[in-house]
Amino acid sequence: MKSQETQNTRTENNLPVEEDTPDYINPQEPGKSEPMTQVQSDSVITNQDLPDPRVRYGFTLVIVGAVLFVVAIYYGIINP
Repeated sequence: MKSQETQNTRTENNLPVEEDTPDYINPQEPGKSEPMTQVQSDSVITNQDLPDPRVRYGFTLVIVGAVLFVVAIYYGIINP
């Protein structure tokens, strides 16, 4: 008797995968999507909207260099 009771409680507590996962991970209808509105399409950043890659890399290098310079001054590697 006891083994049947424990077996029943185990199967009752296990939820199917679909009921346990959130809707954004496992959508019910993956083929249907809502059409994109004008506001959503205007807020999408495309590759054409970004500056030239050389400008982005150069800006990143300048920021990293400035941070490293401040760190070097803080730790006494460079004495101003």
